[in-house]
Amino acid sequence: MKTQRNILIAATVFLALAASPLAATSSTCTPQQEADILALFTQWNRSLATGDAAKVDANYARDAVLIPTLSNQMRNTPAERIAYFKEEFLPKKPTGTIDKHYLKCSGDIAINSGLYTFTFGDGTKARARYTFVYQKRDGKWLIIEHHSSKMPKP
Repeated sequence: MKTQRNILIAATVFLALAASPLAATSSTCTPQQEADILALFTQWNRSLATGDAAKVDANYARDAVLIPTLSNQMRNTPAERIAYFKEEFLPKKPTGTIDKHYLKCSGDIAINSGLYTFTFGDGTKARARYTFVYQKRDGKWLIIEHHSSKMPKP
């Protein structure tokens, strides 16, 4: 009897997990999702070009975490992110270009990670690794996690 009960419990758990939203989603993005997620980087990059830190922060959810390229301090409030962009990043007049990307989509979460290069107003460049985690909130994709770090020296 105990074996049959254990089989029944195992089958119930398996069926519950198989029917869960996480099991029904795929980490592969459709071509449309891929285009949409890559367009979010373009939107973020264009906001950098405005030089307005508040416009850059508008790409982020209020509770987003930023681990920035040019700072050792994590930023998890709008005020902290705006201060970073205003004081440390935007004065350099950055323009980003994605060199290589990997995308994953799962329901209302999308991840874009890879390598990008920033060209600054003075002509210098910085190569970095990045991860943007987006979540669709109220019909709009927002950055909820952004980690960027300079490439290690060869």
